[in-house]
Amino acid sequence: MAIIKHISVKNRFYSDAVEYLTCKFDEYTNKPILDEKGRIQERDSYLIDGVNCDADTFGAECIETNRLYGKNNAVKDVKAHHYIISFDPTDEITMEQAMEFGKQWLSVFAPGHQAVLAVHPDGHNGSQNMHVHIVINSVRKYEGRKEKWHDKPCEWKQGCKHKSTGKMMHNAKKWVMESCIRHGFEQVDLLTKKHRDNYWVEKRLMNKNASDGVGITSNRELIRNTIDKMLPAVDSFEQMVECLKGIYGWNVRVTDKTVTFATSDMKKGIRGNKLGDGYGKAELVERIAQIVTEREAVNEARRIAEEQAKAKAEAAAREEAIRKKKQIEEERKKAEILSRKRKLAYERNNIQHKYYSAELDRPDWNREYVEYLETQFIRDAALLSEEELIAPIMTREEFEKEQAVVLYREKANKAGELWDKALSELSSVTHKWKWEYMDYLEEIRFNDLSNVTLYDAKEEILSYEEFAGIKEEGMREKEQEQEMAGYILSDEEVDNTVTTKTVEETTTSQSVDAAVKTIEEVISEPLMAETIKPAVEAIPIDFTKLTIEERATFLPVPTDDIKTEYDAYCDRMGYTTEKLASIRYKMSLYDEFLEEYNYRKKHFGISDASRMVAVSEKSR
Repeated sequence: MAIIKHISVKNRFYSDAVEYLTCKFDEYTNKPILDEKGRIQERDSYLIDGVNCDADTFGAECIETNRLYGKNNAVKDVKAHHYIISFDPTDEITMEQAMEFGKQWLSVFAPGHQAVLAVHPDGHNGSQNMHVHIVINSVRKYEGRKEKWHDKPCEWKQGCKHKSTGKMMHNAKKWVMESCIRHGFEQVDLLTKKHRDNYWVEKRLMNKNASDGVGITSNRELIRNTIDKMLPAVDSFEQMVECLKGIYGWNVRVTDKTVTFATSDMKKGIRGNKLGDGYGKAELVERIAQIVTEREAVNEARRIAEEQAKAKAEAAAREEAIRKKKQIEEERKKAEILSRKRKLAYERNNIQHKYYSAELDRPDWNREYVEYLETQFIRDAALLSEEELIAPIMTREEFEKEQAVVLYREKANKAGELWDKALSELSSVTHKWKWEYMDYLEEIRFNDLSNVTLYDAKEEILSYEEFAGIKEEGMREKEQEQEMAGYILSDEEVDNTVTTKTVEETTTSQSVDAAVKTIEEVISEPLMAETIKPAVEAIPIDFTKLTIEERATFLPVPTDDIKTEYDAYCDRMGYTTEKLASIRYKMSLYDEFLEEYNYRKKHFGISDASRMVAVSEKSR
């Protein structure tokens, strides 16, 4: 709750009021508290400010204003007015808020006056309640404004003196009550009379102790304030009485229904019910019981809060320990993983360097493979997974095989497009090589990718014009050879010629040299594989009795022991380069013969294959 008090000050030394507001004073004697060197001590905590003047020069400025208007020259004149607004200890208010509260009150009830305001957080007698002191010069320096509690012009005119009337104090208390309620502070009704003070006793005490405008105004107030301060610290009425007697030396007389208090310097005590509401024996017992209950509730709430805070702190500590343990474990695992990654990266980079160096040393190095190897070098192992690090690096053969498959797929797709285009756009009437060209494209489209080489993949597909040109050129060459030969054998003529000639020459029992010459003539003619084999088998020659040179002459293709025969023959006979070339040429002719024959047999049948191969071989 907030209360307001007023004290008239007749002391002409305005600096004494500022000194009281900023320094330490005894609560009962109002004397300054000195240190060991006899100097006055400054308050531990306070806030001070001036209105219409500076706080440091408040006294000098007030005297100057008094001289300007010719006021406060007599000793009995009221030099200043001291107002105290005190807040409840439970009110949550800061020193700055209390200072602003005091300035607002001053602007309403004493505008135009020079004033110094001070906020103390310690309260009277250690009550720890926030309160603000407002000391104003009684002479108004600036023009005020008329309020509803003013009766005469001198109460707001410039150069006139401030009057603290009953009507003014009534409105001041009302303003304090409304402001505290508006700010959410504890507040009681200040307008009802709570106690009946003896006017003359209070008058004498004021003349004795309040000449400087500070201190306790009466013994009644002293007793009330002391009891109010004592109540929160005791557990029973009897304990309060013992404390008042033992600590302060009071004389306390207790009966069944009443209690009488007398300080050490009082000749006659004052009953509790004469001090005001709440100070009788029954009321004090009730107040103490309520305070004890509230204290126990507060203590219990504090205990519960402390236990909850302790439990929360312990839970937080456990969670923090678990979190740190998990963090350490995760860091350890990350370190292990990073170590493994770096080892794998080191091994992989060694393999990459080995492949890279070997590839650059080759005269036919593959640019695409080198670029692939450059991408396999690992600079930061932490950015890759272990699966990526253990993935093998392809060798050149694996890379070219994969590269060949990719390129050949593109080639096959292109062949399919050309096949569709040839089927829809080419006419067999005007393009006689249409179907052969489409066979050529089909062979590319459906080729087995497992045996595709990089050379096959990179070989360009012939266009129809290129394909037709090659075919036409081949036809022209064959026609020229046929014209030179003078005739073209039919299938029956080829068969009859071979059979007749073979039988006749073998039955005449010619010499070995003649037989070799006959076989060479047969091989040089355009014969099918099926024709050569029966013809050779029909010759009555014992090959086991022949020399290696003779066997090599008779056999058109290598036997199973061709390497042995070849090596032995080369060592024994000392073949020349031309002879070896001749043997290789015969073997090549035979391979081409079989390939051509199988193709023709597949697409045109056995009879056509025999005829066309015979013609082809003869043209050679």
